[in-house]
Amino acid sequence: MTGRVAKALSEAKGLLRRPQRALPLVQKLVFDRLRITFERRHLYSYATTRRSSQDALNSAMRWILDAERADGGIAAYYSLLTGYSASYPEVTGYIVPTLYDYARACRPAQEVESAVAAADRATRWLLSLQLPGGAFPGGLQGSPAQPSVFNTGQILQGLVCAHRETKRPETLQAALAAADWLIEMQSPDGSWSGPGAYQGVAHTYYSMVAWALAEFSARTDLSADQRYARAAERHLDWVLLHFRPSGWIDGIDLQGHPYYLHFIAYVLQGVLECAVLRRRNDAIQAVESSAWALLRRFETHKYLPGAYGRDFKDARRFTCLTGNAQMSCVWLRLFQITDDLRYLNSALKMNEMLKQLIPARGSRGIAGGVSGSYPVWGCYQPFRYVSWGCKFLVDALLLEQRFTQSFEAAPCEALRCAS
Repeated sequence: MTGRVAKALSEAKGLLRRPQRALPLVQKLVFDRLRITFERRHLYSYATTRRSSQDALNSAMRWILDAERADGGIAAYYSLLTGYSASYPEVTGYIVPTLYDYARACRPAQEVESAVAAADRATRWLLSLQLPGGAFPGGLQGSPAQPSVFNTGQILQGLVCAHRETKRPETLQAALAAADWLIEMQSPDGSWSGPGAYQGVAHTYYSMVAWALAEFSARTDLSADQRYARAAERHLDWVLLHFRPSGWIDGIDLQGHPYYLHFIAYVLQGVLECAVLRRRNDAIQAVESSAWALLRRFETHKYLPGAYGRDFKDARRFTCLTGNAQMSCVWLRLFQITDDLRYLNSALKMNEMLKQLIPARGSRGIAGGVSGSYPVWGCYQPFRYVSWGCKFLVDALLLEQRFTQSFEAAPCEALRCAS
């Protein structure tokens, strides 16, 4: 029996123990099947949804707030079979900046207070998990505490943001210890492999770790210490060696898994944000090539497959909603950098598509949730609403809000200047 089959059987037993979950599961299966059957254009059309972006944004944020566990961490997912998972340190780490970003953009005082309080609880919980050497553990809460490079990088993002917001010295001290550990674990070629790396090998999606180090270097009082910036750039140089003329990126290397869009988008987000912080136009251009290849596929086929073979071949017939939200973030950031309206156009279409697929109603754990796959039985996180999907959707909708508000303000500013 394969591990995947055993896991599915275990979750099915959980459903039998809690029959109240059977109805939401059946409803979701029927909804996705009917949508695929009757919506020949697949996932998006040029017509906008009736749901506002603000409503979808608030709904996704409520899902995140509901997913915060009693310990302060955010659950990895809500399963239609077994309910909420345990808290997940990695995702909790990079949800902290999203909580603060949402609070900054939000008007109702109650919503602001809820997001800030959740970020504070999450930060305090993360601080309690740090290992003696500065690393943070991989896996869900309750798993053996093994140090993880990727998780430490994502938590470092949260700590840097939390320190910027609160100025607490213990948060900066934890961030410094984490950054030092990451430098210590880095290979001479700039990659991270061996102990602390997932499956013991180097991965190009660890560009997200380089972004965290670049952020730590740029956003703290330790910016004069260039060790962290140099470590980020060494990894950036290593990742750029894996970009191909087709836009494909080698080196994701997840043994036993296809090349999910989520991890392709991870590479692009990490490289782009690190490149912006380090003023690396060569890296921005590399991201543009890959982002443009995916944009063409989205515009041509009206959806992005959730997983690929090399060079974007042998695409799987499902879509990864988390990866879609991440690509919206990448396209919006590229629009911000290049002023190329084609990026904005595709990102807004992607957001409209995502808004159609986020449940507006339902029980806690479902309403506002981002399913791992569409249809829900697709091979990326099947039958689950995942917290990182909500995080990237909130990020995408906040970026959309920022740009649309600036466009709306522009005519008023022009009239004031003319008068």
